[in-house]
Amino acid sequence: INRFNYDGDYGTVLNRFLIQAAIDYPLTVHGTGGQTRAFIHIQDSVRCIELALGDAPEAGERVRIFNQMT
Repeated sequence: INRFNYDGDYGTVLNRFLIQAAIDYPLTVHGTGGQTRAFIHIQDSVRCIELALGDAPEAGERVRIFNQMT
């Protein structure tokens, strides 16, 4: 089951900002506000999935973890 958490414990800042913007509530910034996050374009993300599927591991082979930002 997919969840859309927007709370401070389990939600992401993006989810929290979306909810706050939707209800016209001021965006809450924690800490210094200087934290950054990398974003990837959806077309690039789909290409990464396509590449991973094209080079899928054989049965019994170890799982490989991919980082789309690097």
